Amino acid sequence: MERLFSRPFAWGTTPAKAAWSKHGHVLLFLWNADGRRFMDLYAYHPGEQRLARLTNLESIEDPINRPAAEKDERQKQYLEPAEGIGDFDISRDGSRAAFSYHGDLYLVNTSGASGQDSPFRLTRTKTAETSPAFSPDGNKLAFSREGQLFVQDLHTGELWQVTEIEGEGSSLGGWRWSPDGKRFLYTVRAGSARKLLLPNYAGRLVTANSFPRTLPGDPATETKMYVIPAEGGTPVAMEPGPWGEKVFAFGTPQWSPDSRWLLRTAVHPNLKQAAILVNDAVSGKARVVAEDKDAAWVEPAFAAWSPDSSRILFSSERDGWSHLYIVSKDGGEARQLTHGAWQVDNDRTFGHEPQWAGDYIYFASTEAGTAERQFYRLRPDGLRADLGKEKLSTREGLNIGIVSEDGRDIAMMMADVKNPFDLYVSGHRVTTSPRAEFANYAWPGSRLVSFPSRGDGRPVAARLFLPEGYRPEDRSQKPRPAVFFIHGSGYATSVLKQWGSYQELRYVFNCSLVNEGYVVLDMDYRGSSGYGRDWRAGVYLHMGGPDLEDVLGGVDYLRGLGNIDMRRIGIWGSSYGGFMTAMAMFLSPDTFRAGASFSSVNDWENYNAFYTEQRLGRPQEYPEAYRRSSPIHFSSMLKNPFMMVHGIVDNNVMFQDTVQLSEKLIHEGKDFSEIYYPEESHIFVRDETLTDAFRRATEFFDRNLGGE
Repeated sequence: MERLFSRPFAWGTTPAKAAWSKHGHVLLFLWNADGRRFMDLYAYHPGEQRLARLTNLESIEDPINRPAAEKDERQKQYLEPAEGIGDFDISRDGSRAAFSYHGDLYLVNTSGASGQDSPFRLTRTKTAETSPAFSPDGNKLAFSREGQLFVQDLHTGELWQVTEIEGEGSSLGGWRWSPDGKRFLYTVRAGSARKLLLPNYAGRLVTANSFPRTLPGDPATETKMYVIPAEGGTPVAMEPGPWGEKVFAFGTPQWSPDSRWLLRTAVHPNLKQAAILVNDAVSGKARVVAEDKDAAWVEPAFAAWSPDSSRILFSSERDGWSHLYIVSKDGGEARQLTHGAWQVDNDRTFGHEPQWAGDYIYFASTEAGTAERQFYRLRPDGLRADLGKEKLSTREGLNIGIVSEDGRDIAMMMADVKNPFDLYVSGHRVTTSPRAEFANYAWPGSRLVSFPSRGDGRPVAARLFLPEGYRPEDRSQKPRPAVFFIHGSGYATSVLKQWGSYQELRYVFNCSLVNEGYVVLDMDYRGSSGYGRDWRAGVYLHMGGPDLEDVLGGVDYLRGLGNIDMRRIGIWGSSYGGFMTAMAMFLSPDTFRAGASFSSVNDWENYNAFYTEQRLGRPQEYPEAYRRSSPIHFSSMLKNPFMMVHGIVDNNVMFQDTVQLSEKLIHEGKDFSEIYYPEESHIFVRDETLTDAFRRATEFFDRNLGGE
C-alpha cells in the first residue's frame, strides 16, 4: 500500500494542457517525467521529433514568495507536494513561452538548447502576477495583477495598467487580446454576496480564510463584458443579451479571427435555457444566434468561430445527443453536422473541445462505443457533412486529439486498458509516463458488462474487475466478497477501455482491493456522461433515486452470477460517490455490509448553487427534492458499519457535511467510524494521507466483509 501510493507513482504523471503555437509547429505541455506531482514545461518540435525540457524549477527556493504554510513551524512539517507550473502561453511563432510560477512571470525560449535557454525571470514581487499572454506580434506580454490587467512591452520594458476595475468585491474574470493586437476583451464579476470561512487547525494558531461561495437559492452572480484599447483608455460595455447580466457564464468570450466580433455563451438563471451570443466589438450590440431549452437543465454549450469569422460551430443536445451544429454569425437556422445515438466529446476530464482548423472540423466522439473515444474529422460543407467523416485514430481505447492551426500535425493523448495516457504526435511517441515498476505490478483484468437497472430496466454499463482465478461464468466457484465503486462528480464517466479510468488513484485502490480477493464493480449510473441527454438528466429532482436503482441493479447482476457471497457486499466512493455510498447504506440498509464514504455531500442545501440547482432546482421551489436527495434525512435507517472520510480544509464539499451527519448519527445512537485529515482538501494529495486513507479503508472492508 505504501509503495503504491507514494510518489513517484508507478504509473507516472499524465502530460497536461498540450497547446500548439499558432504558427511554427511547436507543441507545449506540462509534465513530470519522473512520476512526481511537480509540473515542468516541455516543448516538442515535430519536424525534428525532438522533445525539450524548458524548466527545472522544483528545487528552487524563493524566500519572498514563500506560502503561509511554509512560515508556520507546525504546518511546514506537513506541506503538500508542490504543483509546479500552472498556466503558460506560447508566442504565435512558437519561439518563446511565458509562464507564472509562485506568482512571478518568466520567459523561456522553446528551442531548449542546453545551457543557453534557461528561463528569464521577468518579475520578482510580493504581489502575484498570473495568466501571462503574448500579444499577437509577440512583442508585449499581458498579465493580471491584484485584479487588474497589465501589459509590459518586452522590447522597451514599459509597463502599464490597462483596466481600472472598481466596486467592492468586483474582480477581473477572463480576458483576451484581439487577433490584431489593438484591443482586449475582459469580463468583470461582481462580488459574491456570500463568503464562507475555511478553518485550518494544523498551525500554531487556528486560522480561517474566507472565500466566495454560492448556496442553492442564491441569485446568479452578475457578469459584465468590456472592450478596451490595448494601451488603456475608456472601456466600451458590451450588451448583456436578453437575460441581463445575472446569468451563468462559462469560459472566456472569444474574438472572431477578423477582430470584429465577440462570441460568448450564457445560461439563464433558471438553468433551463442557454444562448450563444455575438457582440459587435465596436458598438457592443448583442444578438442571440442560437438557443437551447431543456425541461430539466441545459448543459453549457461549446462554441467556436470558423476561420473566416462568418460562422459559428457549436454543440447542442437538441436531438437527445450532444452533436455539432453550424450557424451564421448573424443567426438563422442551424445546420446539424453529426448525427446518431452517440455524442461528440467535449468532456474536459479526458477530452479537448472540437476544433475548426483549415478546411476541417476535428472532434472526438463515442461513436465506437461509450467506453471509447475515437478521433475524427469532417468537412463542414454539404447537406450531410458527416457522411464524409474520416476516422483519424487507430487504437482501441481513448484517443484525444489536439490539432495544429493548419491541420498538419496532430498531438494525441492515448490510453487503453493496459496503458495510462501518454502523448503522441503524428504517430510518434513523445512521452513515456509509466515507470519501470509499472510493468511488474499485477494489475487485474476486467470485463465490460451491462445489466438492467432495478428501477426501470434500462441497461447500465459497468466494468467488472476480476481477482486472479475468478471466472464470472463459473457458478461452481467458492463465493467471493465484492465491493461496489461509485465514481464521483455525477456527470462523469468511469467505464472506459482505459487504464486509470477517470481518476487514477481511485482506480489503483480498486485494483489493490481486487488483488486482496474482492470482485469490484464500477458503473456509469444515471447522470453519468457519454450516454445522451436522457441519461444525463435522469436524476432531475431526485439524486440518490434512479441512480441508486442503477446501483441496486448491479446487486441483482452479481447475485445472478451465483459465485458472489451476497452477505459480504461493500460499497465506497468519493464526492458524489461518497454521497451515493451514504444513500445506499441508509436507503438499502440490508444490502451492503459495509460502506466507506469519502468527501460526501450529505445535505444538498450545503453545496454550490449551480451544480445543485441544475439537478434539484431552487430549494424555495422544490423543498421535497432536497429532502429526498440528502442522506442526512435517512441516517436513522443505518444498520451496518459505516465509515466517513473527509479533509478538514475541503473547499468543494465542505467539512460541515460530514460534521453534521456525524452529529446526527451520534444522537441516533448509530455505530459508525470517521477519519479526518486536517491538511487535506477535496482531492487528497499527500502520500502519507493516501496511504493511510486507503489502508484504513482496506482494513475496514477486511474487518466487515471477511476478505477472501
